[in-house]
Amino acid sequence: MKVLMPQLGETVTEGTVSKWHKKIGDNVKIGEVLFEIETDKTSMEIPATSDGKLSKIHVTEGETSSVGATVAIIIGNNEEDEKETEQSEPTKEADKSQTKDPKEENKIIVEVPERSNTDTQLENSENIDTEAPNWFTYLSEVLTPTEKYNEFAGNIDIKLTPIAKRIVANERLNLDQLANYFKNQKTRRVSRKQIEDYITLQSTPAQSGVVKVKYDTSIYDDKVSINRIRKTTGKRLSESWPQIPQAFQAVEVNFSNLDKVRSTLKEKNDNTNFKISYLSFVSRAIVIAIKKYPLINGSFNVQELLLSSAVNLAIAVDLNFNGLIVPVIKNAEKNNLLDLNDRINDLVSRAQNNKLSQEEYSGGTYTISNNGSMGTYITSPIVNPPQVAIMSFDGVSKKPVIIEDKTGDTIGIRKVGILGQSFDHRAFDGAYAASFLKEVSKIIEEYDWQSEI
Repeated sequence: MKVLMPQLGETVTEGTVSKWHKKIGDNVKIGEVLFEIETDKTSMEIPATSDGKLSKIHVTEGETSSVGATVAIIIGNNEEDEKETEQSEPTKEADKSQTKDPKEENKIIVEVPERSNTDTQLENSENIDTEAPNWFTYLSEVLTPTEKYNEFAGNIDIKLTPIAKRIVANERLNLDQLANYFKNQKTRRVSRKQIEDYITLQSTPAQSGVVKVKYDTSIYDDKVSINRIRKTTGKRLSESWPQIPQAFQAVEVNFSNLDKVRSTLKEKNDNTNFKISYLSFVSRAIVIAIKKYPLINGSFNVQELLLSSAVNLAIAVDLNFNGLIVPVIKNAEKNNLLDLNDRINDLVSRAQNNKLSQEEYSGGTYTISNNGSMGTYITSPIVNPPQVAIMSFDGVSKKPVIIEDKTGDTIGIRKVGILGQSFDHRAFDGAYAASFLKEVSKIIEEYDWQSEI
């Protein structure tokens, strides 16, 4: 018996086989799910309409075929059935060359099994129009036997497609809650995608940031109000953490090379208010490295990664333990070391004195979290969306290191610090992120910093 591609709508002319539930040689019983198809409007499970063995599959998973074309062959248990089916089976070329009679536009060809208790199949085709028998019509939803699901019980006021019903049953969703949700959405017919979206929504943690817990009032005898800045910071980070798959990497960096230039600058400007920290060097190194690794300076947008030619460097600034703000240095790529240093000092000073304009808080494309002055060893920061990465810069201290030269390995004292980066793993992989970190450390250690002053 030929299994044909059914028509799932009046305007549907073709369907794509998305999944086969049986393979060649498998026994098939009436009502068992044979395969699944997708059209531009729906997806559906197609059950077998006869008993037998799946002999051939003409349309494999992912392939598209026109309505009425042969998808597979099911044979009975004797060889004559198989021979007759093979002789009557048209080639794919013949299927493609067939043209429709305009008078037959509203008709399709389907196989109708005999309604008897025998195992014989009706080999000839019948023309079935829109007035087809109740047990089959191309305008009706193809039903999958409910016994093929896990338990699905209860009467609900919405209609689910077969695949949606299967997912609901397998996931053991609460039918009352599900029905109420889609009623509120004014949805009466629920598809597979809508169910999948519903499951995703139900599994997403609440974003309110408020967790109700019980505490012993005898232990806590004082209260400290959460200020507006800390509330805003908490809200942003609680949105970032559950939504972004974050990874963290770190490298150890030798700051001895640039430390000589930094010391020279401080000596030259000893009688002025000039100051330059390691942060300015790290910021400049990041800007230079982004030219080689532009994805770091992007924003993840589900289907694509948006890239910015401007490096808008956001610097996390502590407000004397009263909160954290992240002002932005726009177009940092246009500044050399000293200009960038001046802008950082000015920005940090005005941030700590509440003298920043609103536009200086927004538009960042990459963030630096600097805890070096606190003496921390390593920090794992949280990505600040819509950015895809954030750098942590911790304390620089003297350490014994192995020095390689022509005479061999020796141990020397060098200034060493840790650079760490958290990144959105959807935007790029660990190898790319690690290569960027390596490039930043290389610039810090080997760049001609003298040329920047």
